[in-house]
Amino acid sequence: MVQPLPNQPPPVLKELACPSCGRPLPQRLPGTQTFICPSCNSYVHVGIDELKEAGKGAKLPVSPFPIRLGSRFTLEGVNYFVMGRVLYEGWDDEDRWQWTEWLLGSNDGRLLWLSHDNEKGFVLFRKMRIKTAFDANTARQIPTSDGKTALVHERYPARIIGAEGELTFRASAGARLNMVEGAGHGKEYSIQVTASELEMYEGDKIDEMALATAFNNAEWIEQVKRRSNRAGVYRLVAGIAFFFAIVAFVLTVIANGTGDLTLSQEVTLVPATPAPSVQIPVNFPQGNRPAIVRLWLVSPLPVNTFAEVEVSVISPNEAETFIFEKEFWHETGIDEGERWTERDYFGGEVFVPYQAGTHEVEVTLGEISPLLKQDIKVRVGVFQNHILPSYFLIYGVIAAALGILFFVMSMRK
Repeated sequence: MVQPLPNQPPPVLKELACPSCGRPLPQRLPGTQTFICPSCNSYVHVGIDELKEAGKGAKLPVSPFPIRLGSRFTLEGVNYFVMGRVLYEGWDDEDRWQWTEWLLGSNDGRLLWLSHDNEKGFVLFRKMRIKTAFDANTARQIPTSDGKTALVHERYPARIIGAEGELTFRASAGARLNMVEGAGHGKEYSIQVTASELEMYEGDKIDEMALATAFNNAEWIEQVKRRSNRAGVYRLVAGIAFFFAIVAFVLTVIANGTGDLTLSQEVTLVPATPAPSVQIPVNFPQGNRPAIVRLWLVSPLPVNTFAEVEVSVISPNEAETFIFEKEFWHETGIDEGERWTERDYFGGEVFVPYQAGTHEVEVTLGEISPLLKQDIKVRVGVFQNHILPSYFLIYGVIAAALGILFFVMSMRK
């Protein structure tokens, strides 16, 4: 249940002025260490007795979310007030990315950070006390607030692009830091390391709709609904695409075994013959219909020998088309003391007879092992009306790619 917040912002503790342009800087947090002047974009550090300018930065771009300095909202029964905003940039060897953090003051006196990036969405972080030693450079586990540990997921360098409002740390535009991030037990963990300090934060993911409702922003709520509906449509389309991809891959497997057996004949190829070749007539009633020629070696080969067999088709107009060459082989050996034996006695290839009528399937013995003296017996099989599996495979790949695309689109924040 969303409850309205008082319209009054936190009281001003001290009236300060920008040392660069004189713009008033009302201090509302007792722990403020940096102001960003809204007039001249100076970073102003708060000292014990004086303010010190720490350089100027670029003006921050408008946030894509209606979370502004001075915004007030109630989330899970806690009243919050937006005190500051920082825009960060991180990078690695392959990519660069940005994320935003808003400093929130709460009605119970706590200071929290609301973080958002495109991958994780919104996370509400609270500062943790460091109870055990932690090496930000090498540690693989993060000690949590309840005595457990969370796994470190990544480390990367980062910098401050810009900021606004009041901040509880000494910030300056372009300042570098190192980030350590992890997760565990339903919590997110973020560790920021600079030359002078290490701060550890534990957070909970916040649903964007809950946040939009807490701000009572009708436009934001409607945007979240539209994105949710669009994501649902993308997931539906992705599911349909994956279904058709699975069907296409199943049909690919089935198509590999299609074809009507028209010819099955055993032939003998004699190595001693000057041109060991056999021609087998086969009739194709229709042209332009895919067919398959398959070969099975009937006579086993001696150990460590091979024989090549070539297949061509001579059409009724006496045009000869080379179909494929198959090397049958039988090998043995010893690997790490274990004897192994491998052989390959089967081969085949698709071809398309472009004419109807009687064709000649020519089977020719090619190169053989020098020690091979025996006749080569091969069974020739011709299958007509074959369905090409490549069409189904292409459709399956396209459908799977579309499914992956729409699924990724559905996951984008």
